[in-house]
Amino acid sequence: MKAFIIALVVAVALGTLAAMLLNQQQRFAYQAFTTSGTRVSDPAGHSNLVGPQWNGVTPDPEKPSKS
Repeated sequence: MKAFIIALVVAVALGTLAAMLLNQQQRFAYQAFTTSGTRVSDPAGHSNLVGPQWNGVTPDPEKPSKS
């Protein structure tokens, strides 16, 4: 019984220590993943990767002709 109580106290102590250390090291995502090349705002008139005329609708593929 004495070993169980010691193990319980050690587990609680390690858990508390780990929680305190992790709280000190934790940062918000916008702080941790910020680079000079990151842009998360509206590109303000610039075209996207698929071109300025893309409307998001993919046309149906043409059916092959029977010959």
